[in-house]
Amino acid sequence: MSTKRMNLLECIEVIADKAENSHLSDEFFNEVEGQIGYVSRKLGINRIQAVVLAMMVNRSFDTRIELNDLSDYLNCKYIKMLKYSADVEGLVKSHLIACTRGRGDGNLTYRVPPVVIEHLKNNKSYKYELPKNLTINEFFGKLNEYIDCRVNEECSIEGFQNDVVELIENNLHLDFASRTKALELDVNNLALFLFVCDAFIQNREENVRQQDLADMCCNKYHFKSVCNLLMEGKHCLQKLNLIEFCNEDGMVNREEYKLTEDTKRTFLFGVKAGGSDNSSGNFSSLLMDCRSLSAKELFYNRRVTDSINQLAGLLEQNNFSDICGRLKEKGLRSGFACLFYGAPGTGKTETVYQLARRTGRNIMRVNISEIKSSWVGESEKNIKNVFNKYRYLVERSEVAPILLFNEADAILGKRMEGAERAVDRMENSIQNIILQEIENMEGILIATTNIAGNLDKAFERRFLYKIEFERPDIQAKCAIWKSMIPELNEDEAECLALRYDFSGGQIENICRKRTIDSILWGSENLDFEKLKEHCESEIMHIGKTERRKIGFR
Repeated sequence: MSTKRMNLLECIEVIADKAENSHLSDEFFNEVEGQIGYVSRKLGINRIQAVVLAMMVNRSFDTRIELNDLSDYLNCKYIKMLKYSADVEGLVKSHLIACTRGRGDGNLTYRVPPVVIEHLKNNKSYKYELPKNLTINEFFGKLNEYIDCRVNEECSIEGFQNDVVELIENNLHLDFASRTKALELDVNNLALFLFVCDAFIQNREENVRQQDLADMCCNKYHFKSVCNLLMEGKHCLQKLNLIEFCNEDGMVNREEYKLTEDTKRTFLFGVKAGGSDNSSGNFSSLLMDCRSLSAKELFYNRRVTDSINQLAGLLEQNNFSDICGRLKEKGLRSGFACLFYGAPGTGKTETVYQLARRTGRNIMRVNISEIKSSWVGESEKNIKNVFNKYRYLVERSEVAPILLFNEADAILGKRMEGAERAVDRMENSIQNIILQEIENMEGILIATTNIAGNLDKAFERRFLYKIEFERPDIQAKCAIWKSMIPELNEDEAECLALRYDFSGGQIENICRKRTIDSILWGSENLDFEKLKEHCESEIMHIGKTERRKIGFR
């Protein structure tokens, strides 16, 4: 039969039609030699595989197929089909057909995946591409695809295990894949571990129930053995501290499991829940690059200047490494927690930036408003996640970054005794987590606050360095005026410093107004009297807004 003008699907149709009741005789092969040859060349498979695929395409639109179904279709003995088991397995490995094992009788069944059917309809050959060089979220997208196929009984446990091993082996450039391989789990435990990871990443499910694990087990006996080990806390994944029991109101639930915090931090940091992409696992986006910070001259009172210079010297990398090492030798905590407190506009945040720039340390800045959530338990998870991310960055940075809690009044206040309201209990819980994290931290935390008087005593003890940013004295104010408006003479700068009790942020505000005047009206209008008008306006502005200062913090 001629194959001219016949497409792939038409050739498959002819093969399937002629194969019925053919016993796969020589006469059958001679009759459809052209169509078999075309399908074989187009899909890169042998003649027997072309015939098997054609029969499965014809039969798998509404049901899964067993080998005895094909022997009935050919009207031949089942043993004849068994002779072609290797050819069938070849189609499975090429992903042209999918194989699964029935839960009831354990028999192997087959179907043609929709993606293959779609290619055939469009006269395109289907070539399975190895899942390699993936980003971390592409990796988990592919893993979730494999798990869905397994859960929906579209592949056998053996096929699933082969797929996930292949996924790991071809993506060892990813931290998750290389760390997972280093665990040296057997394929059964690997499948269970990846399933729990996928549940957390794709659906943000903390808990995985025993019955959910059935699809990852070879049979009911394997499943029962896994459940028994898990309930006794003796499973391999528990011994390696990869998963743990779930807790409900302080009670251990031995039939539900979740990833440990250490697993999330070590294996899954940088992977966003819900499958959203975070690129290739490059976490530098979390950091403010110290090289991007502009140099800025800051003026303080003498006591603050001495404290800042001492802290800057400590944070120089050589000094910092040496000090941390010596503290550890003495069994002391090596993390540095610092508190910058004082009135708004006194330069607290800008000082952190300049310290980072001076010591070559990037900054992980925490958005307090994003931590707090109206959902019960979410705020606690958020704050834990902050410290998990920071630990990850410290471990992978040559120079430890600075963890900055800016305007941290909302989370560093006094804890409520006998808290009954849910919001008060949440505040206490957040603070307890922060206190514990500071206790165990390696690295540098700097918190800024405007209201130090409300600081909980436990926090006072945790902060090794506490620097009060006082409003600038006359000498400092003169220097700030001169640095921002260089054309001022000494007498004019001193006059402004004596007359107006402004912070650095307020002086910067006035300087900005003066610059706007020069753009609108020209520099000839920038006399000293106009400058004093702006100062008076700043005082009026403060009064109208209950003395709220505007400027850098």
